[in-house]
Amino acid sequence: MAAKTTLEKLFQRRLLFVAGKGGVGKTTTACALALTASHLGKRTLLMELDGAGRAAYLLGVEPGPIGIPRRAGPSLSVMSVEGSAALAEYLEIILPVKRVLQAVFASRIYQYFVAAAPGLKELMTIGKIWYEADRMDESGERRLWDLVIVDAPATGHSLQYLRMPDAAQQTFGGGLVGRESQRLVDLLADPHLTAVNLVTTAEEMPVNETVEMYQQIRDELRLPLGMLFVNRLHRAAFDASVVDQLDRKLRKLQNRRERTIVAEVLNRGREELGWSRINELYLQRLANEVDMPRIEVPFLFAEEFGLREVHTIVTAIAREASAAARVGAAHGRA
Repeated sequence: MAAKTTLEKLFQRRLLFVAGKGGVGKTTTACALALTASHLGKRTLLMELDGAGRAAYLLGVEPGPIGIPRRAGPSLSVMSVEGSAALAEYLEIILPVKRVLQAVFASRIYQYFVAAAPGLKELMTIGKIWYEADRMDESGERRLWDLVIVDAPATGHSLQYLRMPDAAQQTFGGGLVGRESQRLVDLLADPHLTAVNLVTTAEEMPVNETVEMYQQIRDELRLPLGMLFVNRLHRAAFDASVVDQLDRKLRKLQNRRERTIVAEVLNRGREELGWSRINELYLQRLANEVDMPRIEVPFLFAEEFGLREVHTIVTAIAREASAAARVGAAHGRA
């Protein structure tokens, strides 16, 4: 029997957060995970928390209205989520009378409250996420989604979202908000249901933030961790001697056009070697300081990213996960 890959084990949960520093490929990774899960037969919802709609674009569809899932494949949907809209949706559930709702939404007090209440939108957003993760289909016999993947905001804001349920429970105690917050805390902290995954590149600033976020999630928030994705990784398929050899040949060339071409190749070779050395240095730091299963995603040369490039990342991630499973099986690990 083939060993399960780390991804297949990860997809046994119902809720996956994908977090990391801005600009490291977090949304692309979340889209790749969502596509992978849907290919494995999981009815998957990808939720994008900043409302920008980039996840929908990467999956090849137009963004839908805030809070409404947009179909992106046979078993894949994508949704943008925003805190104020999540609060309004919650009020629609507990205040079903439209006249009352309209009066509430039009009230200046309501507008000031939403803007000023610390953490309210984050709390409502987490509530919306768990509503979707627990949502039943029309038959009422099974959940609408097998898996919900959350493309979280950049590092600091992600921690705010993850921290809010516990903060609200501590603040409100045994009241309605406190009880609902405790329910969210329990669900987020359940390693059978939830995992927080981190995305980084093997460079100084992203690795610094990743190490700090990992420590806060593990030690302060005490939430279950999933996988670490190291994105845009350079691994030169040659060593410095090849570059030195090309440099010597360049000096002997007389033709101007040939010299220009070879000089550009030489520059790119030096650049690739430099990035490979930097990446290797920070991969070692990640190995020493972040105790999470790791998937390495190679640098993809593309002018623009779209669905085709995401599929390329899907293939790379699947290949890495399968290789890790084979190594684990060879060493007697399930």
